[in-house]
Amino acid sequence: MAEIGFWDVGSIHGDEYYTRREDAEIIADNVISLPLKVWCPFNDKKSVWTDVLKERGFDVMATDGDFFETDPPLGTQCIISNPPFSRKKEVMDRIKALDLRFVLILPFQWLNDGIPLEYGNQVMFFRQRMYFNTPQGVKNKPRANCFVLSDGLLKQNLMFIDKRGRDT
Repeated sequence: MAEIGFWDVGSIHGDEYYTRREDAEIIADNVISLPLKVWCPFNDKKSVWTDVLKERGFDVMATDGDFFETDPPLGTQCIISNPPFSRKKEVMDRIKALDLRFVLILPFQWLNDGIPLEYGNQVMFFRQRMYFNTPQGVKNKPRANCFVLSDGLLKQNLMFIDKRGRDT
């Protein structure tokens, strides 16, 4: 029997869902345009983040090892990614300990706890539900809608995005 990795579907957490290209593009288009060295720590070859960010001129380094055991690449200034939702608090704590800025997709219901606002002060809401791709390429939706949280890397502090292309 093949060993199942922590991030793999079939693991106890089953957190391997990929951001769809159109959502990654919307998020990337709303990140400040300073030269940034971005770490994408939850990526593998199926992830669109590396391509989308490079297309927009960011210096991108992607790793697919265990985020909690992997050191950021030298010169990392921020993280932009879709972390495993089941470990969102641990991910946020590690980012804070690493003293890195971030732009992350997170589950909407986490806002009810008020915890995310301890980490970031910028929020992007999508008017339509975000969907994700599974490793098998199947379009899937999370149990709850999602939002984007950042600590100063978004162009505005509060955004409502109509996925048909309009900011409102």
